[in-house]
Amino acid sequence: MGNLIIGNLLRFVGRRLDGYKTTIGGVGMILSGLAGLIGYVFPDQPDLPRMDVEQALLTISGGFAVLGLGGKAEKVKHAVAGNKPAGGGDP
Repeated sequence: MGNLIIGNLLRFVGRRLDGYKTTIGGVGMILSGLAGLIGYVFPDQPDLPRMDVEQALLTISGGFAVLGLGGKAEKVKHAVAGNKPAGGGDP
């Protein structure tokens, strides 16, 4: 019974966030990398993640890559569906 409720709740949230999941993931990676840089600058803070500078910058750049690829995927999805892309541009 609990699995049914959790499954329905996750399905509902997934449908509501359709089109925003990639953006949320990319922004989350960028924020995680920034928290890693802050954790590197202030190593005595126990709640911040411990990352070196290279790992934090790699996480930030990965977040930007996810945002870029997600935007391209949304444009392709709209083009296949026959809708005009939300950002304008060439039809």
